[in-house]
Amino acid sequence: MPFTPFHLGFGVLLYALLSFLDPIALLLGTVIIDLEPAFYLLFGIGQLHGVLHSFFGVIVFTIPLSFISWVVSKLLLRFFRLDLRFRWHFSLLSSFLGLVSHILFDAGLYPEMMLLYPFTRRTGYLFGFWDNRLAMILLSVMFLLGVIILAVKFLLKKINKRVAAFPVPNEPDNFE
Repeated sequence: MPFTPFHLGFGVLLYALLSFLDPIALLLGTVIIDLEPAFYLLFGIGQLHGVLHSFFGVIVFTIPLSFISWVVSKLLLRFFRLDLRFRWHFSLLSSFLGLVSHILFDAGLYPEMMLLYPFTRRTGYLFGFWDNRLAMILLSVMFLLGVIILAVKFLLKKINKRVAAFPVPNEPDNFE
């Protein structure tokens, strides 16, 4: 099982490559779905990988997750004065991509995953596609690549601001 924070790797890389996405919805989408196994392990409620770990669960959870992202972005805007431009369509897409990535990574590792629930309770569609070690390495590499790309983008933005701050001397029209 990729330890839940490892799922962030996909979200960080995807946001680094497609920065129009909603980072809050994307990153939350990659990890929040593991509330289901947490409730099962802590309280014995539900299943380890039940309804939320299916495409049906993704579709149902996409809209509430986008709403959560909207609330979080408003709080960040108010308390930290961050310039987050919230767009519902990008938030919905980001939530969906984060949630789908999570269940697809998990589906390769767990035989009990019912991806097509409630249409069928058949399990193990992708089970065995990769092992736990490979998934953790892949997600770690994605995280590192994403952080590197984001750092380079940040540094390039800083350099461009500094270059733009220097005045360009006027050149004479003719050399007579």
